[in-house]
Amino acid sequence: MAKPGSSIAQKNKVFSSAISKNKDWRQAAEEAAAKVKAGLSGRPCDCALFFVSEPYPGLNPAELSALLSKALGAPALLGCNASGIISEKQEIEMEPAISLLAMSLPGVKISPFSLSESEIASLASGPDLVRLLDLYPTEKPNFLCLADPMLCDVEKLLGLFNAGYPERPVVGGMASGPAVGMKSWLALNGDAEPAAACGLAFSGEISFETVVSQGCRPIGERFIVTKADGHVLYALASRPAVEVLLETIENLSPRDRDLARHSLLAGLVMNEYQSGFKRGDFLIRNIMGSDPEKGALMIGAPLRPGQTLQFQLRDAKTSTEDLDALLRGSCAKGTAHAALLFSCCGRGRGLYGVPDHDIGLIQSLCGPLPLAGFFANGEFGPVSGKNHIHGYTASLAFIR
Repeated sequence: MAKPGSSIAQKNKVFSSAISKNKDWRQAAEEAAAKVKAGLSGRPCDCALFFVSEPYPGLNPAELSALLSKALGAPALLGCNASGIISEKQEIEMEPAISLLAMSLPGVKISPFSLSESEIASLASGPDLVRLLDLYPTEKPNFLCLADPMLCDVEKLLGLFNAGYPERPVVGGMASGPAVGMKSWLALNGDAEPAAACGLAFSGEISFETVVSQGCRPIGERFIVTKADGHVLYALASRPAVEVLLETIENLSPRDRDLARHSLLAGLVMNEYQSGFKRGDFLIRNIMGSDPEKGALMIGAPLRPGQTLQFQLRDAKTSTEDLDALLRGSCAKGTAHAALLFSCCGRGRGLYGVPDHDIGLIQSLCGPLPLAGFFANGEFGPVSGKNHIHGYTASLAFIR
């Protein structure tokens, strides 16, 4: 008899998660499905999420999705492939494994959606998205969204969600199969989807409490953007951006100067009306290049004069402190009953040097919780009330 995975019931809702590391993908799917069904204790499975770390030889996404759909009988089933998966106790990177979370959700409306590349391109406004999804903002939906990095204009899609569903969370991430040499794929409701994005909207007696840990600390001074064009930053405080950056680095400690060689980023203040700014008040973006002749930097976000920018550093210690502080604040708001974690491929062992770092911290502070997730090629989550795509981030949704 299969050993049940983690399970929690609350107000007639039941959540059950499991993992299988069987080297045969069909057997792995069957094992994980058997464990979560045992954890549901006879309750119907209304929704299931599955994530596949895909060094599996010969894996067929459509067959896998159909197998899980039949085994679980879930009317809503969503999944994708990745370079690594996350379960309630483990983070499996670059090895074959399947993580599964099943839910019995009385009183919850679950609305699946799938968007093609052309559909996203054709949408001109938030209300256009609302009409296409046939889901009203007054229903206060919580969105789980997965995307194909080769097909999806994610900045536009999240902008549409922000405009059509203000203040409603979108969590999830980009499939990361290419990191293990596999083409990305998405699966929805028992079939592999040739889609740019697909997902589920949850409304009714359910809520997502989100935590977005960007794991960076500000360095140097804050500066006002005085000249910019698109993603090109020409001037900070009326000085060439490259000159300001070099001066900031020169004033760092020797350790931080060394760290800046490979872990330097830019932070854009999200709320210009605050009286002061601290770690977590910035949207973190990559510095993608420089033009020393023009004194310009290329930043991974569209810029405008008047924005406040502060350079940032990222390391294991800062990432741990940031996630710890955010978790303590979120857990103080009440008991969660399950969780979803979407972590950057650049976290995990590569950042911390040890396995299971983030999941261990989450469970020690807020658990034990049924949980599933994966290492993403870009993570979705809200900062200051607006949804963004992130890098190097742990984007977490506590389900209440």
